[in-house]
Amino acid sequence: MASPSQIFERKIENIPHDKDGLRLWLRLVACTQMVEQEIRAMLREKYAMTLPRFELLAALDRVPDGLTMGELSRWLMVTKGNITGIAERLSEDGYIKRAPTPTDRRSFVVTLTPRGRKLFKEMETEYERLLDELFADISIDDFDSFTGVLARIKEVIEVRREQQGRLG
Repeated sequence: MASPSQIFERKIENIPHDKDGLRLWLRLVACTQMVEQEIRAMLREKYAMTLPRFELLAALDRVPDGLTMGELSRWLMVTKGNITGIAERLSEDGYIKRAPTPTDRRSFVVTLTPRGRKLFKEMETEYERLLDELFADISIDDFDSFTGVLARIKEVIEVRREQQGRLG
Protein backbone atom coordinates (compact mmCIF):
# COMPACT_ATOMS: atom_id res chain seq x y z
CA MET A 1 0.00 0.00 0.00
CA ALA A 2 1.31 3.46 -0.91
CA SER A 3 2.21 5.91 1.84
CA PRO A 4 0.57 9.36 1.95
CA SER A 5 3.88 10.82 0.76
CA GLN A 6 3.97 8.46 -2.25
CA ILE A 7 0.37 9.28 -3.14
CA PHE A 8 1.14 12.99 -2.92
CA GLU A 9 4.19 12.58 -5.16
CA ARG A 10 2.10 10.78 -7.80
CA LYS A 11 -0.47 13.58 -7.74
CA ILE A 12 2.21 16.25 -8.17
CA GLU A 13 3.81 14.36 -11.03
CA ASN A 14 0.43 14.23 -12.79
CA ILE A 15 0.03 18.02 -12.75
CA PRO A 16 0.72 19.30 -16.28
CA HIS A 17 3.93 21.26 -16.84
CA ASP A 18 1.98 24.33 -17.89
CA LYS A 19 1.01 24.54 -14.20
CA ASP A 20 4.53 24.64 -12.81
CA GLY A 21 3.59 27.34 -10.29
CA LEU A 22 1.02 24.99 -8.77
CA ARG A 23 3.52 22.12 -8.74
CA LEU A 24 6.14 24.26 -7.00
CA TRP A 25 3.66 25.60 -4.46
CA LEU A 26 2.35 22.13 -3.55
CA ARG A 27 5.89 20.82 -3.14
CA LEU A 28 6.90 23.79 -0.97
CA VAL A 29 3.84 23.32 1.25
CA ALA A 30 4.43 19.56 1.57
CA CYS A 31 8.10 20.01 2.47
CA THR A 32 7.31 22.79 4.92
CA GLN A 33 4.70 20.62 6.63
CA MET A 34 7.10 17.68 6.84
CA VAL A 35 9.90 19.77 8.35
CA GLU A 36 7.46 21.34 10.79
CA GLN A 37 6.21 17.89 11.83
CA GLU A 38 9.80 16.87 12.61
CA ILE A 39 10.36 20.03 14.65
CA ARG A 40 7.10 19.55 16.54
CA ALA A 41 7.98 15.92 17.30
CA MET A 42 11.45 16.84 18.57
CA LEU A 43 10.10 19.62 20.81
CA ARG A 44 7.33 17.38 22.16
CA GLU A 45 9.53 14.31 22.75
CA LYS A 46 12.63 16.02 24.18
CA TYR A 47 11.14 19.01 25.98
CA ALA A 48 7.37 18.46 26.35
CA MET A 49 7.11 21.77 24.46
CA THR A 50 4.79 22.91 21.68
CA LEU A 51 5.96 24.83 18.63
CA PRO A 52 3.92 27.96 19.53
CA ARG A 53 5.52 28.02 22.99
CA PHE A 54 8.97 27.59 21.43
CA GLU A 55 8.29 30.43 18.98
CA LEU A 56 7.20 32.76 21.78
CA LEU A 57 10.39 31.97 23.71
CA ALA A 58 12.41 32.55 20.52
CA ALA A 59 10.84 35.98 20.02
CA LEU A 60 11.70 36.94 23.60
CA ASP A 61 15.24 35.65 23.20
CA ARG A 62 15.72 38.01 20.25
CA VAL A 63 14.43 41.00 22.25
CA PRO A 64 15.98 40.70 25.73
CA ASP A 65 14.25 43.88 27.00
CA GLY A 66 10.92 42.15 26.37
CA LEU A 67 7.86 42.65 24.23
CA THR A 68 4.30 43.63 25.05
CA MET A 69 1.56 41.14 24.36
CA GLY A 70 0.53 43.21 21.32
CA GLU A 71 4.09 43.20 19.98
CA LEU A 72 4.31 39.43 20.52
CA SER A 73 1.01 39.04 18.68
CA ARG A 74 2.31 41.01 15.68
CA TRP A 75 5.74 39.34 15.80
CA LEU A 76 4.24 35.84 15.77
CA MET A 77 1.33 36.80 13.48
CA VAL A 78 -1.37 35.39 15.76
CA THR A 79 -4.14 36.95 17.80
CA LYS A 80 -3.59 38.42 21.25
CA GLY A 81 -5.92 35.74 22.57
CA ASN A 82 -3.58 33.02 21.33
CA ILE A 83 -0.58 34.76 22.87
CA THR A 84 -2.32 35.24 26.21
CA GLY A 85 -2.96 31.53 26.71
CA ILE A 86 0.55 30.54 25.69
CA ALA A 87 2.11 33.25 27.87
CA GLU A 88 0.04 32.21 30.89
CA ARG A 89 1.27 28.62 30.65
CA LEU A 90 4.89 29.69 30.13
CA SER A 91 4.60 32.03 33.11
CA GLU A 92 3.12 29.27 35.30
CA ASP A 93 6.06 27.05 34.29
CA GLY A 94 8.52 29.77 35.27
CA TYR A 95 9.91 30.39 31.76
CA ILE A 96 8.70 33.97 31.32
CA LYS A 97 7.67 36.85 33.53
CA ARG A 98 5.12 39.56 32.86
CA ALA A 99 5.41 43.02 34.33
CA PRO A 100 3.21 46.08 33.81
CA THR A 101 4.68 48.61 31.40
CA PRO A 102 5.78 51.85 33.04
CA THR A 103 3.49 53.95 30.83
CA ASP A 104 0.34 51.78 30.79
CA ARG A 105 -0.50 49.47 33.69
CA ARG A 106 -3.03 47.63 31.52
CA SER A 107 -0.21 46.51 29.23
CA PHE A 108 2.45 43.94 30.14
CA VAL A 109 6.05 43.54 29.04
CA VAL A 110 7.01 39.89 28.75
CA THR A 111 10.61 38.73 29.24
CA LEU A 112 12.43 35.44 29.62
CA THR A 113 13.39 34.29 33.09
CA PRO A 114 16.86 32.78 33.57
CA ARG A 115 15.15 29.36 33.59
CA GLY A 116 13.35 30.20 30.33
CA ARG A 117 16.54 31.47 28.68
CA LYS A 118 18.41 28.29 29.68
CA LEU A 119 15.65 26.04 28.33
CA PHE A 120 15.34 28.04 25.13
CA LYS A 121 19.10 27.84 24.47
CA GLU A 122 18.96 24.05 24.89
CA MET A 123 15.99 23.79 22.53
CA GLU A 124 17.56 26.19 20.03
CA THR A 125 20.70 24.04 19.87
CA GLU A 126 18.61 20.91 19.28
CA TYR A 127 16.43 22.75 16.72
CA GLU A 128 19.50 23.81 14.74
CA ARG A 129 20.95 20.27 14.96
CA LEU A 130 17.70 18.84 13.60
CA LEU A 131 17.65 21.27 10.68
CA ASP A 132 21.31 20.50 9.92
CA GLU A 133 20.41 16.81 9.91
CA LEU A 134 17.34 17.26 7.69
CA PHE A 135 19.27 19.34 5.14
CA ALA A 136 22.62 17.50 5.36
CA ASP A 137 22.33 15.97 1.88
CA ILE A 138 21.69 19.29 0.11
CA SER A 139 24.77 20.53 -1.71
CA ILE A 140 25.99 24.11 -1.30
CA ASP A 141 25.16 24.76 -4.97
CA ASP A 142 21.61 23.41 -4.57
CA PHE A 143 21.19 25.38 -1.35
CA ASP A 144 22.35 28.61 -3.00
CA SER A 145 20.17 27.99 -6.05
CA PHE A 146 17.09 27.23 -3.98
CA THR A 147 17.51 30.20 -1.64
CA GLY A 148 17.92 32.38 -4.74
CA VAL A 149 14.65 31.09 -6.15
CA LEU A 150 12.89 31.72 -2.85
CA ALA A 151 14.31 35.25 -2.74
CA ARG A 152 12.93 35.91 -6.24
CA ILE A 153 9.50 34.59 -5.24
CA LYS A 154 9.55 36.87 -2.19
CA GLU A 155 10.47 39.86 -4.38
CA VAL A 156 7.60 39.13 -6.78
CA ILE A 157 5.16 38.98 -3.87
CA GLU A 158 6.49 42.20 -2.34
CA VAL A 159 6.21 44.07 -5.66
CA ARG A 160 2.68 42.72 -6.13
CA ARG A 161 1.70 43.90 -2.64
CA GLU A 162 3.15 47.36 -3.29
CA GLN A 163 1.27 47.61 -6.59
CA GLN A 164 -1.96 46.66 -4.82
CA GLY A 165 -1.31 49.07 -1.95
CA ARG A 166 -0.98 46.28 0.62
CA LEU A 167 1.75 46.09 3.23
CA GLY A 168 3.65 43.01 4.48
